[in-house]
Amino acid sequence: MKKLGLGIQDISKLKENNYVYVDKTELIHKLITSGSYYFLSRPRRFGKSLLVNTMEKIFKGDKELFKDTWIYDKWNFDENYPVIKINFAEIGLEELDLGKALDRVLTNIGKSYNIILEEKTYSLKFRELIEKMSKENPVAILIDEYDKPIIDYIESSKREKAEENRDILRAFYSIVKGSDKYIKLFFMTGISKFSKVSLFSELNNLTDITFNDKYINITGYTKSEIEVNYFHYLEVLEKKFKYDRETLFDKIKLWYDGYSWNGEDFVYNPYSLLSFFNNNKFNNYWFQSGTPRFLTKLIREKDVDIIKYENSFEVDSNVFDSYDIDNIDSSIILFQAGYLTIKGVTVDPEYGSETYRLAYPNKEVKDSFYSHLAGEFTGLEKTSFFEIIKKLNNNLENNLFDKFIMDIQAIYSNIPQPIFIGERESYYHTVIFIILKLMKANIIEAERMTNYGRVDAVIETKSYIYVVEFKMNSVDEALKQIKEKKYYQPYLNDGREVICVGVAFSKEERNIKEYKTVDVEELLGGLEE
Repeated sequence: MKKLGLGIQDISKLKENNYVYVDKTELIHKLITSGSYYFLSRPRRFGKSLLVNTMEKIFKGDKELFKDTWIYDKWNFDENYPVIKINFAEIGLEELDLGKALDRVLTNIGKSYNIILEEKTYSLKFRELIEKMSKENPVAILIDEYDKPIIDYIESSKREKAEENRDILRAFYSIVKGSDKYIKLFFMTGISKFSKVSLFSELNNLTDITFNDKYINITGYTKSEIEVNYFHYLEVLEKKFKYDRETLFDKIKLWYDGYSWNGEDFVYNPYSLLSFFNNNKFNNYWFQSGTPRFLTKLIREKDVDIIKYENSFEVDSNVFDSYDIDNIDSSIILFQAGYLTIKGVTVDPEYGSETYRLAYPNKEVKDSFYSHLAGEFTGLEKTSFFEIIKKLNNNLENNLFDKFIMDIQAIYSNIPQPIFIGERESYYHTVIFIILKLMKANIIEAERMTNYGRVDAVIETKSYIYVVEFKMNSVDEALKQIKEKKYYQPYLNDGREVICVGVAFSKEERNIKEYKTVDVEELLGGLEE
């Protein structure tokens, strides 16, 4: 049985050491024989670096490496092309500023081809390197993690550095267009896609294949690729869980599938899937591999309405072309980072314009996203927060609502001052929404909550059903809302005791100031219009 290439981004290591390699060379061949300038956006840990590495080996003519792959007898491996490959995650930005780091990496690439660069600036060295390397054949330029020098500094406190790096990259890439006759292929990939005006004003011939139907599956795994390449691992899991193949795939799909860039073709997260095969248990692997802190911090700082993500929502396709440091749309950056995906596309019958329906791709992302937000909004470590969630559920199971409220009050009281945005009403709602989601509560009318300044939820235990409304300032108004909307009605014949609860926050106290619990009979008789 071939080994799992978890985290391996070098096709040589995969092929030469008996690891599974999922053959993407047919799509790569189509790409490199159909044009010259490409851009691809995909989330982290989604196979971008392996894709770039595979292209590098093809251009360098390493034919035997591709034995038993589609491209083996389709590409002229006797024709070698020099390669400039730059991975911005590996050029030493921690120790050097971007300009010096680029200067160093270009000098080192030149030395590997016995080329001494004489120009003084990084941009002119780039041009000199391209021209000198292409004496016999044009050069392939492969750029990986192109956006790292920007997104690592995109939070407000570091924005100046992000802008500085953006300007350096703009000058760096401006060399490419004037060097067209020396270039076989220019391929750039990263997580985010900045607007052409912002970063690629000179690269107006760059083709974005992010949403192109032909290349949707160029990274990630399709179901058929999993069945062909990982059938031994599927058999092991079928025995462990006592599932048939269809049931097993239903579970895997729930956890790790759901990523799409056209709303029709969906792929599985390769890192999560291989981690699942390696550990033989369902878990949140992608988030454990590292979550960009700037994302959760951005959501808190910009007062992003995370409640709207509870259900799918629509955006115009044009918004994906307007992303910039000075114009950050949280929904777009969450989509590009892999926290949201396209679940459907609507085409205007008259004009042909497209609208995308965005939503969480799967259970892994949705569950993990809330747990990371909990830490960002409350300052609590994940282990501490889940201990509190356990206590909250236990309190409700035993109908100890006083203790339930006291534990929530303790969460608000212990939020560190630097991150508590107490003047924002939405902050109180967001924190309680995260708590309720981690408690597995049923959130009522999530898409309408923000407009009405409230959070409505149903929390079910073995013996009780709590219908709860959280509102600013007024307990009676909260209970009145429950009564008017009849949130209790679906549970009247359930057999468990139904308890209606109104909870009121206070900006002055920066916490829950009061609450009231009533049964349905008291609710209907005690709150007159």
